[in-house]
Amino acid sequence: MTAGDIQTEDAQRLDQIRIYLSPYEKWNFGEGKCYSFPAIRHDAEFITALAEFPEPRSKLGASGQSRRAWYPTLWSDYKLSFVPFVVRKPLEPIKNVEVLAKTLGVGLRELLGPGVDKIERARARIAFPVQPRAMHSKQGQKPSGPDWQPDAGLPGRIGTERRITILAVIDDGLPFAHRNFRDASGTRTRVEFCWLQAADALEQQASVLFGREYVRSEIDKYITQYGDDEDTLYRMAGATSDADELGSLIDRHATHGAHVMDLATGYAPERDEIPPEEIRIIAVQLPNTIAWDTSGFGKDMYMLSALHYIFERADRIAAGYGIDRARLVINFSYGFSGGRHDGGTELEAALDELVTLRRKEAKSPTALILPAGNTFLDRLHARVREEDLKTGEAKLYWRIQPNDRTPSYLELWFACGFDPKGYTIELYDPRGRHETISVTPDEEMKKNEGDPRREVSLRNEGGKPIGQISADYHRRDCWRVLLIVAPTEPDDQTLPGIEAGKWTIVIKRDGTAAPLDRPIECWIQRSADPESLRSGSRQSYFDHLDDIRYSDQGDLKETDTDNCAVRRFGSLNGLATGTTALVVAGYRLANGLGSSLKEVRPARYSSAGTESTSQIARGIDCASMSDRSRVLPGTWAAGVRSGSLSLVQGTSTAAPFVARQLVTTFVTATDEAVATAEGHNYLGLLCGDTSPQDPQTTTRLGAVRVEPHWQPGLDPKPSKVSSA
Repeated sequence: MTAGDIQTEDAQRLDQIRIYLSPYEKWNFGEGKCYSFPAIRHDAEFITALAEFPEPRSKLGASGQSRRAWYPTLWSDYKLSFVPFVVRKPLEPIKNVEVLAKTLGVGLRELLGPGVDKIERARARIAFPVQPRAMHSKQGQKPSGPDWQPDAGLPGRIGTERRITILAVIDDGLPFAHRNFRDASGTRTRVEFCWLQAADALEQQASVLFGREYVRSEIDKYITQYGDDEDTLYRMAGATSDADELGSLIDRHATHGAHVMDLATGYAPERDEIPPEEIRIIAVQLPNTIAWDTSGFGKDMYMLSALHYIFERADRIAAGYGIDRARLVINFSYGFSGGRHDGGTELEAALDELVTLRRKEAKSPTALILPAGNTFLDRLHARVREEDLKTGEAKLYWRIQPNDRTPSYLELWFACGFDPKGYTIELYDPRGRHETISVTPDEEMKKNEGDPRREVSLRNEGGKPIGQISADYHRRDCWRVLLIVAPTEPDDQTLPGIEAGKWTIVIKRDGTAAPLDRPIECWIQRSADPESLRSGSRQSYFDHLDDIRYSDQGDLKETDTDNCAVRRFGSLNGLATGTTALVVAGYRLANGLGSSLKEVRPARYSSAGTESTSQIARGIDCASMSDRSRVLPGTWAAGVRSGSLSLVQGTSTAAPFVARQLVTTFVTATDEAVATAEGHNYLGLLCGDTSPQDPQTTTRLGAVRVEPHWQPGLDPKPSKVSSA
């Protein structure tokens, strides 16, 4: 088939399926593409996306040997509203968002098969592309099963009183051959499956669509062959091949993923711990670029693919070992600050859908553990109430920092079901130049495929694009205004940057506008640079003079200022507001190791929901240790190599303590106890302090303060990883 034939075929197929892309894609693949990360700026061959259908669909796999569109490992044949997929771009470059939408539409139409003539209002969220070296592009539309067999001796070693239970970790830099994840002999790993999503593809392997999969027997062979030489082990296993742009994280002394995985299910000889062989491990290592961009863009497909993979492999473990309804705990120590915060963000809704299906349809207990977030004091959240608009307008002040090499994003969310007719948003730069967008729905907005929307380009005095303002009816039930500005100091010095300083957002309304029934919730996307990944980002923030940041004693103030728009409460992780996750905050011990759980205090950075359910309904479920004391931040856990240690601070390290306790409880808990606890995401199975606290402390720490897993007598000087 010639290039002309392909383009003609693509044009014909466009009449059959339409894909709607969000304002994030509009910027990152449109006028803002030159400011995006290298993986997006370069014209990638394999584009990844998360599709959303207006109604759940089943039988997603089409027959035939497609070479232009693929599904990764999908868990079940249940009807799904959200599906990850990969499509090969056409011969022409992806010049703009319209070409991107066309490419996705053609690929999705091919995957759905000839029986589907048209899908109205299909949406897609783009993720970072798959590197060609990691893509299994010669396989059919779906991966095959893995070459895995159960360990025949495991049932005999664990006996009949302990139930085989599965702990899954989704993170970065996962040291799957580390001795803390082996049995007591040190020769057999407890990792049944490990998927490195960005590793070089192994030509003869067809069990994953991209990256490389390792099964238990293969990991055991590497351990036998290379023993304690883990540098050589990971190199010979191909685990260090994900070195694009950032280098391979597995070659570092410490990683976020190694620390989290050890806290969740690591058992070390030096801690006199006996590894529980009945707890089997599934590990999924996300691509390095996932951590690089913290704005919430570019991750959805990889994360949902990870969950599908974990569910599918958990079913294989259950079948192989003869387990009825395998119990599964997933630790996903990740988050972002933006989003709707009502469970309706695409990735949240997709995770909820899958977890609910596994619990209800497959009758398999499934716990998803998420951190609360670390932005409590970062001034990334603001709230505009009805009383703030009594003069007809309200102002927010957005501080954009100098030397910032990444774009900044700010979201304003109207309450679900609210009609924003008569509302306009104005954005002023530090010199007073401004641009305006109306949120009022009209017929022109409705002409767009997908959700009604409009965009306004921000341009400098020379007419070059430096930002974007958009209004869209997100998933057709919630209005969002998204403000995007270019970096103040772009990597490419030939590109225009924006002016650093205090930018002003003015929310106005006219006489036709309805009063706010609930506040406009505003979130700045997190832009901190995790794990020193050299993105050059500098965090923007709300800068209001009436926000009192320090107490009379000079301490950081951990309560909100009355009548100030900037809020600490309501800063909850934007991925943790769904219905199926157990949300974990971080606490610090009051008097160091050994102090009572009744005396713990919230870690200063630990994010929180709100005391009022009329604002953000989701809140904190429980808490565990993320700081050992006020002057001893962070927790100790394993580094990447066996015997090494790392120090990490953040609610990401509190979550795996809870995952560890819950998976241990799952081993012996009765079916009745597990079923009873499912309604509250297994909160009732946790042990810890439940004594009454004052309302603000309860809002920040939840109902249970879980005792951490101790590592006594260790005080080394390991590599340090920044806040998760």
